[in-house]
Amino acid sequence: MTMDKKEAVLLRGADLRHMILEACNYFELHKESINDLNVFPVPDGDTGTNMSLTMNAAAKKLQENKSDSIGEVAKIMAQSALMGARGNSGVILSQLFRGVARGLSGKNEARLTEVGKAFQYGIVYAYNAVSKPVEGTILTVAREIAKGSRQAVQTSLTFIDLLRIAVDSGRKALEQTPELLPVLKEAGVVDAGGLGLVVFLEGCLHSLLKSTIGEREEQAVVYKDLNETLVHPASLDPADKTDIGITAVEEFSSEYPYCTELLLKGKDLSVQKMREDLEVWGDSLLVAGEKEFIKVHIHTDHPGNVLEICLLHGSIHDIKIDNMFDQYQETQWGYHFLEDEKPEMPEDKSHPDKVLHKTISLPGSIGIVTVLTGDGLVSIFTGLGADKIVSGGQSMNPSVEEIVDAIESMEAESIIVLPNNRNIKLSAEQASNLVEKEVLVIDTKSIPEGLAALLALDRNKTFKENFSEMNKQARQVKTGEITYATRDAVVDGIFVKKDHFIGICNGRLAVSTESVNDAVLELVRFLLTGDEEILTLFYGQDISTEQVGKLTEILHEEFPELEVEIQYGGQPLYSYLLSME
Repeated sequence: MTMDKKEAVLLRGADLRHMILEACNYFELHKESINDLNVFPVPDGDTGTNMSLTMNAAAKKLQENKSDSIGEVAKIMAQSALMGARGNSGVILSQLFRGVARGLSGKNEARLTEVGKAFQYGIVYAYNAVSKPVEGTILTVAREIAKGSRQAVQTSLTFIDLLRIAVDSGRKALEQTPELLPVLKEAGVVDAGGLGLVVFLEGCLHSLLKSTIGEREEQAVVYKDLNETLVHPASLDPADKTDIGITAVEEFSSEYPYCTELLLKGKDLSVQKMREDLEVWGDSLLVAGEKEFIKVHIHTDHPGNVLEICLLHGSIHDIKIDNMFDQYQETQWGYHFLEDEKPEMPEDKSHPDKVLHKTISLPGSIGIVTVLTGDGLVSIFTGLGADKIVSGGQSMNPSVEEIVDAIESMEAESIIVLPNNRNIKLSAEQASNLVEKEVLVIDTKSIPEGLAALLALDRNKTFKENFSEMNKQARQVKTGEITYATRDAVVDGIFVKKDHFIGICNGRLAVSTESVNDAVLELVRFLLTGDEEILTLFYGQDISTEQVGKLTEILHEEFPELEVEIQYGGQPLYSYLLSME
């Protein structure tokens, strides 16, 4: 596709399609540099990946469409970007596209002023997608781009001139983001999402430069002084990420074949006492709650004994007993098959004895969708009542479409979504707006918060009552994360060395040490205020049982007042997830 200079003030559908496709390819060249712009030096930089996958979702649909109507092309671009949006940056980008499509709606072609006006719509849509917009982010960069573009279209320019001004405005705004967000200044980086938007526009400019007769300019590049703020760890390969929404049958044991769950209600109940009374009756024991209600989950060979013991403490509700042998044999993928019709099971490399299956909710019930990764965490959440697991978390945010598919796959008409990650909430909220079901999103920022919310689920209560109580319980738990540093940095006044272990609490870096056990101990001290009674650790896929055993001994010695519970999570990148209550 070529654009004659005389026609460079008029944009058609084919021009927009070509521009987006070229910009996607250009963005791919810079994706990893954008990923590297993490404020925290942790191994989950994913802004570039999220924005790239969002753009690629739009590009894929645009390649299938041959319309020359710019309104139609913009509509397809916006719809497919929204469904493919991942993470906060991807959602915001999709909303920019959505606003542009709103401004170009019904047009076969667009002049400079009309494109400029459409971009103003994009800014409004992007800001509306965020409940509490923060200056110094992609929103600031987008706003300044729009401001510069608005002034530019008042003069007689071509689209190439307009994009040059837009890119220049974006670069200037990007350079100022560290002055608006102190955390960026301390880390010595600019905002990753803002850089992503600038790179995208550079890609659009490069596309027009290549397409315009007589133009022979070099490929636009990001400012050298901005590149100097970047680091370059190992590449993240999106192909290695698993994004299918699946749940897992709990690990089957012939010794304890009955998965037994119930809600215990009473007065002055003791979680510790219940654990002591039940731990001899099975494995995979999970007991959590408070003085008035306790959630119990256990694999046992005699459910009757478990029920009898619980009745000694109070009244029992929501009793659920599953024969896991039946599940293993008959409910793989949620259906029955003849022997020669059984589909091939997806492989779970870390635990090959586990079998994956789809779940089906009962009509009229409350459905629970939760986002997480790690086979141990999947077993825990499904055992406590989660109906659908969307695989995702740090560095592998699911798309809006995957969350939509999970919601629509259940027969329940009322759905509660637990995103369990700060960077997934916007995607979950967008998904809730795209389905006809009643959907509410609980702002769970971590796995422990999601677990606390799920433990408060009472299917005898109304949808709104559950949402309120689950929100309340998610706020009660203190959470922490242990991972490793990918580079030297100074964050929150703490000097971090590459490959050292760091502890994060509520989005704040709290600990940096050479030893993973020391990191856990220091993070526990940071979280401990004196009122806590229970510490739960979910250990990751790279931690051995020997390491866990040693750490448990140290914790008992250092914190004799705490009851320490260890659970296998199997999560990648994060050695331990901590929950304290």
